[in-house]
Amino acid sequence: MPATTTDPGVALALWMQLHDSAFPTGRMVHSQGLEQWLAERPDADHDEIERTVIAYVRDSYAPLDGTLAAAAWRAADDLRALCALDDVAASYKLFGNARVSSESAGRQLAAASRQSGLADHHPYLVAVLDGATPGHCAVVEGALQARLGIPMHVAVLGSVRSMMASMLSAAIRLGRLGPLHSQRIQARNAPLLVELARQACHRPMADVWSVAPALEISGMRHETRTARLFTT
Repeated sequence: MPATTTDPGVALALWMQLHDSAFPTGRMVHSQGLEQWLAERPDADHDEIERTVIAYVRDSYAPLDGTLAAAAWRAADDLRALCALDDVAASYKLFGNARVSSESAGRQLAAASRQSGLADHHPYLVAVLDGATPGHCAVVEGALQARLGIPMHVAVLGSVRSMMASMLSAAIRLGRLGPLHSQRIQARNAPLLVELARQACHRPMADVWSVAPALEISGMRHETRTARLFTT
């Protein structure tokens, strides 16, 4: 499948558009269990929130979803391979909270990309929107960014950084973190994100893993809340 653009400048501009918080991917309605985690820890300070978010990105999202995004980037012209990656994602997301956030964000990203003109007739996006495959967000992101001509490491870095930013944004909207604290956290962890993306690009699918017990338990408890700000 040929890239939409081979101009690096245009590809970079499209990458910025795709990962802008204003792009309607639906990621911002999910806290990945952080809402419940914070509710159970009213005294958690900025440093503890940072450690928790970074631990999730480092030990769960990057080694699983980041690796899936890289694999999807490489398989962007192979519909069967992309659907198989969806199956792999589902095998690691074992509870409803994780599946809902991954699949709903992926479908929303596929829909927004089609409607905005970023990808008109990408076979995999069509399959996602038709319900033929779940469309986990990491797989959609990888395939879409390959279609846009975005280099693989940059594509995975965007995926990892967007997850961290969305979780920090959740903490801000819950009144537990200030906007400048969020920016400081993102700035000082930029080298880590670059390294995590590099590792994800080189990790074989046989070595994917995900460990985030505290947020996973919080995510399952979040499902039973009658009043909540975030979907997950």
